[in-house]
Amino acid sequence: MTPDPDLEARKAALRSRLKVRRAEAAAANGAAIASLAAERFIAAVALQPGQVVAGYWPMGDELDPLPLLLALQRQGLKIALPVVRKGARLLEFRRCDDLANPPPGGAYGIPAPQEDAEVLRPDLVLVPLVGFDSVGHRLGMGGGYYDATLKALRTSGLAAGDKKPLAVGYAFAVQQVAELPYAAHDERLDWAVTERGALKFER
Repeated sequence: MTPDPDLEARKAALRSRLKVRRAEAAAANGAAIASLAAERFIAAVALQPGQVVAGYWPMGDELDPLPLLLALQRQGLKIALPVVRKGARLLEFRRCDDLANPPPGGAYGIPAPQEDAEVLRPDLVLVPLVGFDSVGHRLGMGGGYYDATLKALRTSGLAAGDKKPLAVGYAFAVQQVAELPYAAHDERLDWAVTERGALKFER
């Protein structure tokens, strides 16, 4: 697929503006917002003990999901974290039982569970982002890892009766915009959760 220079330029410009918003929100009241967002998530998204939630270790100004992941772990859910393999596009999700301490740095310095950690297929993927819009389009950092991974999870390896994993964007409310530029290969979110509440996107 040939990249659209104009689309990529518009994404880059919007990404820069939204990263500023995210940084300001994190600096102003990040810890309190993370606790409130966790409450909003738990109140809105139905999960069962034993299910697998793929979270992420917060990097930079991303909304911290650890209060949520710890709460879900106490409720009996299994928590996995993404592993980036250099030269590969798809993320692998490995079990992480110790959320009190950051895992060792993996590829590109991103904390990731060790090689011998159990690989899990998630029922829900908590997706970090730079921005999202009113219909579930997501703007990420531009690497394409989550788009490729979500597409693979939604289209392959599903046995009869299996449900596709949910993709839930996790962000500060100021990261929402009315409309985002998007390409055909960009995967949409099923939900977005912020400190203001949870949005479910209809397909």
